[in-house]
Amino acid sequence: MEHKIGLLMDIPEGKLPGFYAQIVKALAGKVDLFDRDKEMLIVSSEEQHTALLDVMAKFNIPTDRMELVLLPENAELTDLFGDYGFTSRSEHHYLYDKIVASFHFTEDSKQDDVDMASLQMEEHLLAIYKDGGQDIYVVDRQLEELMQGIAKAYRVRIEFLR
Repeated sequence: MEHKIGLLMDIPEGKLPGFYAQIVKALAGKVDLFDRDKEMLIVSSEEQHTALLDVMAKFNIPTDRMELVLLPENAELTDLFGDYGFTSRSEHHYLYDKIVASFHFTEDSKQDDVDMASLQMEEHLLAIYKDGGQDIYVVDRQLEELMQGIAKAYRVRIEFLR
């Protein structure tokens, strides 16, 4: 999972459709956009975020910063995904970092017990993907304690990624 910075633009109502095109044109050569989706511009670094803010200031466009997590292409998304993230025009899948948590089962956990625990956890998952051959599970951050409880009930251990 990679961390990205999203900048949600609050484009004033009544602006012509060409106004957005002017913004995109002004960004060319000044900001290395990683991705975009509707009124969300996404960059990969603080430096690019600062450059993006400079352009937005010139157009007097209010913005909100959003910390995002870019899921790998191999991620399997659940039906709950849309409540915690979005898929961009470029088909990249993002989650809002503030409200999600990721974990994996520790290596000392028995596979049969892991299978049973993960089956119990399945209804709460937002996404699952492989990283270095290891399954990474993504859930609502508020469910960390529940995930720990399920793991304990099945005599396995999980480790949350920070």
